[in-house]
Parts: sequence; C-alpha cells; structure tokens
Amino acid sequence: MFEIISSLVILLLLTIFYKKCNLHYSSSQAFLITNIDDARRILIESDILSRAIPNQGLKKAFQISNPFTNPNENYRKEFLKVIHKTIDFDNNKWQRFANIALETVKNEKFFKTGFIELVPWVQKITLNIVLRGYLGFDANIYEVIDDVPKLINDIWLKSKQYDKNQESIQQSMRLLKNKLYNASLMSQNKDEDINVIQEISKIAHKHLNDIKELPQLTSGFINPTEDELETPLNIIIPTYETMWRVLLYAILEIKVREILLIKNNSKMKKNNHLNNLNNSIDNFLKNPSYSTLKTNSLNLIVKETLRLYPATRRIYRTCNEIKYTIDVEGIHRDFKTWGDDSLRFKPERFEKPDTSYSYIPFSVGKMKCAAADKFAPTVAAILIASVLSSVDIVDVVDNEVIQKYRKNPDLPFENHRLAFDKIIVNLTTLSK
Repeated sequence: MFEIISSLVILLLLTIFYKKCNLHYSSSQAFLITNIDDARRILIESDILSRAIPNQGLKKAFQISNPFTNPNENYRKEFLKVIHKTIDFDNNKWQRFANIALETVKNEKFFKTGFIELVPWVQKITLNIVLRGYLGFDANIYEVIDDVPKLINDIWLKSKQYDKNQESIQQSMRLLKNKLYNASLMSQNKDEDINVIQEISKIAHKHLNDIKELPQLTSGFINPTEDELETPLNIIIPTYETMWRVLLYAILEIKVREILLIKNNSKMKKNNHLNNLNNSIDNFLKNPSYSTLKTNSLNLIVKETLRLYPATRRIYRTCNEIKYTIDVEGIHRDFKTWGDDSLRFKPERFEKPDTSYSYIPFSVGKMKCAAADKFAPTVAAILIASVLSSVDIVDVVDNEVIQKYRKNPDLPFENHRLAFDKIIVNLTTLSK
C-alpha cells in the first residue's frame, strides 16, 4: 500500500511540475516549451551537439555542414570568426548594400507594374541582394539564379519527409548546385574584402580530418562529406531564408493590411510609426547603417515583424535523447507577456525597455545567431526600406488565400512557408 501511495504522490508532483513549467510531456521523451524562462534556460545550457542532432534533416536535404548541423566545436568557433569579420560593415559597405538593394528592386528583370505573385518576387529580390550585397556575386547573376528560390523552397518542403522524397530532393539539389556553381564563377573577388565562401572552404579543409573522425554520437547524426563542408549553401541558406520572410511579412503588415482595412471599411487607426514611415525610410536611406537604424522607426518595425512572425517558428534541441521544441512563435504571441494586443502588429511596443527578455527570434546563449545584434536587423531594414521607397501595392486579389483576412482584417497573418504562395498583388512604381 505504501509503495502505491508513494508512486501516486510522485506522479502528482511530476504533473504539477510539468504544468508549472509549461512543459508538455509525451511518452516519446519530447517536450514542447511554451514558457520563456524554460526556453532561455534550455537554449543557454544547450551545446552544439544538441542543436546539430535535430538539424540532420536539413543536412541531408541541402547537403550542407555548418554550425547548425555539425557538432565540431573548433569548426564552429572558426566559422563564426569568419562570419563576424564579413558582417562587420562600415558605412561605405552599408551604402553599397543599400544601393544594390534599390537597384535590384527597380530592375526591370525583377519588377513589372501590374498584378504579380508576391512571394516569388520577394524571394528573388532578397536572394539577389544577399548574393550581391553580402557575398559579392556579379550583378548579372539574375538569369543564372532565376529559379533558385523555387528550388530551395521545394527542397525545404520535401525535407520534412526526406526518405519519401529522397530521389526528388536529390534531383533538385543537382539543379541547385549547378545554378550556384555557374553563379559563383561570375562572382567579384576584391582583394581588400574577405570572401566568405573561400574562407569557409579553408576552414572546412583545416578541420576535415577531425570532423570525419567524429564518432557516431547518435543514430540521428551523420558525418559530413568534403562537398557538404564547402558548399556556399552553408552561408546562403541561413541568410536568405530568414530575410525573405521578414521582408514578406513587413510588406503584408504595412501594405496589404491597409488595403484590407480600407476594403472592410474598418475605422482602426494606423499607429504613428506607420503614419510617419515615409520620413523614416528617407532618413534611413540617406545613411543606411546600424547606428542610424537604432534611432529610426524602422528598427521597431523589424523587431515587431520578427516578434509576430519569427522566421524560425520553433527551435529544436536534443539533449540525452530528450527532444525539446521551443515554441518561439507562441512565446512571442503570449498575451501574458505582450498584452491583450499581442496578436496585433504594433511596433511601438518595442519602445518599452522590458521587452528584450521574452524576444528570442535568433535564439539566445552560445548558439545565438552571429548576425542577430547588428547585421540581420540592418539588412532587414534595408530590404524593407528599398521596397517601400520604390514600389507601392495598390490592390490585392481577393482570392482564397486572402478571403479570411478580407472578412477579418485584424487577424494576424499565418506564419508558414505556404501561407501566401498564391497571393497576388497589384504593384506600381513610386517615382521620386
């Protein structure tokens, strides 16, 4: 009898613990983390192996090996050293980046007035700007990489069921590698600049032997090949994948939302930061840099976009065969933290100094994104400013994608890869 009572007491205590910590437990040793305190603790305490294990699907699909998929600590440290050097832009480099962004948005190869599919357009200009502005690719790469975003998207979606789609993924990867190889042949290598792809390749060769000799630490981990260590996708995927989604959702909230409110005869007022956005954009583009961004309303818009629509909706960690899923989107939308308007796009909420603790779009701790503090927000701001200063969205086709937002224009937009792949908008050029 005593043993039975003891077991019941232990079970009750465990149940209380899980509820208190918002840890949703299942028999497969998996936890869904919806509490910011637990999320930060797990992310800060986790190591590179705990991140690499759940990312092996990306490794197999995209044939990459970077600090997201590779558990070698020395490789990670040297990889990050190169990244930190290449993203430490001075004012001249930021101006060059902004000029490339503005030129790309206005380029007739990308932009034609009239009705277009929004997502492919956003993806193409983002990829072009990232390759040219950050990696130094030639200005004429458009024809070479025209369908690269579509290939990346296709591989990403099919990677969720890699074994089922293995043959199709490999075919797409062959096409993707060929496109990037041809584009890299056109890249501009300036002696005074660090070529990030070449530097990462050097690190790969340096650590190739010790990486190959890594033990099979878990059944889910696969040792990388030389090609996986050298591919430019090790840089392109994390940079491009985050940025195109930030740009997309900023456009949806700033432009598409306004059209929906007007069509629905809504009396909801736009906040001051959006009312004065044109002035903020003009001021920022005069001196595009992180120091300028810090005091500009665009900074709040970037943060709010990443809060409401984090590009990484969930962060995964596997520690001692226990799987943790950090629900970043849920934490960012928790009304207990962000208030009753937590589902509303409200940039001014970041004027308060007590918001950073519950804001984790780039993770926290040792595994935090290297570009989180300055580079990523500034790139996102330049992308948003370049688009909004060059083009305007004057209408949205009321198709099945937009119907539910048409009926309820205050509803937050869905945040997943296929949510708006059919949205069609009417673009026009802004003349200045």
